[in-house]
Amino acid sequence: MKIVILGAGNMGGAIAKGLVRAGVPAADVVLTRASAGTPEDLAALGLRVSRDNAAEVREADVVFVAVKPWLVSQVLQPLAGALKAGATVLSVAAGVSLAELRQDLGRAKGVRLGRIMPNTAVALCCGVTAVAAETPEALEVAQGLVGRLGLTVVCGEDRFGAITALSGCGIAHALKFLRAGQEAGLEMGVPAKMAGEIFAQVMKGAAELVLHSGNHPEAEVDRVCTPGGLTIKGINAMERAGFTGAVVEGLLASLPEK
Repeated sequence: MKIVILGAGNMGGAIAKGLVRAGVPAADVVLTRASAGTPEDLAALGLRVSRDNAAEVREADVVFVAVKPWLVSQVLQPLAGALKAGATVLSVAAGVSLAELRQDLGRAKGVRLGRIMPNTAVALCCGVTAVAAETPEALEVAQGLVGRLGLTVVCGEDRFGAITALSGCGIAHALKFLRAGQEAGLEMGVPAKMAGEIFAQVMKGAAELVLHSGNHPEAEVDRVCTPGGLTIKGINAMERAGFTGAVVEGLLASLPEK
C-alpha cells in the first residue's frame, strides 16, 4: 500500500512517524511539501519527502491531506485528475467538510473520501483521532490506518469541533498542566528535569487508572483523598484558585467557530 501525506509539517510528520512506528514500511510512505529537502527527524526514519504532489498521488492508495485549511482547495483541485480510482483521500484540515472536499475532487472518479482529526500524540501511537467518512469503505480504510495510532472515535462531522478542542487542542492544555507541575516541583526544591519526569509519569498513571477501570475521575480522586489529608487540602486550594473553571473555559475557547 502506497501512502502519500500532502504536507510535512507537525501533523503530517506526526502521522508519518506513527505509521512507521506502527509497522508500516517507511518505503511505503511519502510526504510532500513546497520546500526542498527532508527534515532530519523524518529522514532518520527512512521517510522520503517530495515536492511533486501530482507525481506522488498517481499510484497512491491512501492520500492524507495535512495542509492548512485555507490551502486545501489550492492543493486538491489540481490533483483531481491524477488520483487513481479506488484511492482513499483522508483530510486532516479542520473545518473543511466532506462536501467541500468532494467539490474540490469533482473530477476524481471512484475516489473514497473521509475526514480525520488526530492530535500530535499519533506520532507515538497514543493519540486520539476523530473519523468520519462518506462511505463504509472509506471508513474501513481510515480505521485500518489511524486505528494503529491510538484511540479512534467514529462520529458525525458535527462532533469534529468538540473533539478538536478536547483532543487536538486539549493535548496542549494537558502539557500546560504538566509544566505547572514541573514549576511547583522546582519551587519545592526538585530539579526541573526530575520534576518534569515525575509529574509526566503521574499524569500518565492517572490517565491509565481511568482508562483501565472505566471509573469516573472523581472516584479515583476519592481513593487518594483522606479526611484532613494533604491531597484534599491541595485540591481545595486549586479549586479556590479556579482550577476546574479555568480548564472548562480554556477548552470551550478552543472550540472552532462554525
